[in-house]
Amino acid sequence: MLDRLGMDCGPLQFLRELTQNAIEAIRRTSRKTGEIIWDADWVTFDLENKFKLCVTDNGDGMTGEDMVKYINHLSASGGVQSHRENYGVGAKIAAATRNHAGLIYLSWKSGQGSMVHLWRDPSNGQYGLQQLARPDGTYGHWAFVENDVKPETIQSHGTRVVLFGNRAEDDTMKAPEGAPSPSRWVTRYLNTRYYRFPAGIVVKAREGWEYDRNDKDRNLLRTIIGQEKYLQSHAQSSGQIELTDAIAHWWILKDEGALSQNSGFIASSGHCAALWKDELYEMTSGRTTTASLQLFGVVFG
Repeated sequence: MLDRLGMDCGPLQFLRELTQNAIEAIRRTSRKTGEIIWDADWVTFDLENKFKLCVTDNGDGMTGEDMVKYINHLSASGGVQSHRENYGVGAKIAAATRNHAGLIYLSWKSGQGSMVHLWRDPSNGQYGLQQLARPDGTYGHWAFVENDVKPETIQSHGTRVVLFGNRAEDDTMKAPEGAPSPSRWVTRYLNTRYYRFPAGIVVKAREGWEYDRNDKDRNLLRTIIGQEKYLQSHAQSSGQIELTDAIAHWWILKDEGALSQNSGFIASSGHCAALWKDELYEMTSGRTTTASLQLFGVVFG
């Protein structure tokens, strides 16, 4: 069932799902502000010389028991389960089906770190939590972790998810085949998927990870701003029209080099999309945008 559901997800849908999980974790904290960082897991790189993509947040975090409860069951969630709230598509479907070798969850709550390993058992094809060896010789579905692997972003609470791919040797920092802007694929997807992020939440993604970590000009974290902020700063005019059951937002972009120069990390030229709860769906660009506009009722323009 999980594999079938995963086939209905777009190849980069997991970026949205894990980002949304992180947003919700931050909003559950008392401050409701924090950071979400898409990066290489440098601990794995230093130990094994392999690039593995990870996402880190300083949200409310989970205990080992929490992770077994929420991650080991398809229908379990810390929030509301409904079509309106999360469309029924979560990281367990979008990410696990594309990472058979596993998703490693490292989470801290009240200063204590724990981990679980969600994978697809190669012996029977079933998804679930791998048994982990504990220092006392016993096994369990979760284990404590030391603070020397705790990311700098996390103080007393937060979570990191590491994506291992379908095989242990996979480079998951590498863009999936067909992804736009392979060198900035995470940045571009999230910029064009999110119209805006909640106030107080900063999202960043690593670019130039192949370069030396001391090369700050090329190996850097770029802040992901979403389409709204970009359009506001590059439009010569804009507005919105109240319709019967929707609002149509429009922008006329400046005739400038940014139309093509910034296409690597955001939708910088003409495009059309449906906006729902600060997220963008069915985005089109180029000539296909004309047909999309006509479907929305913009027949001439």
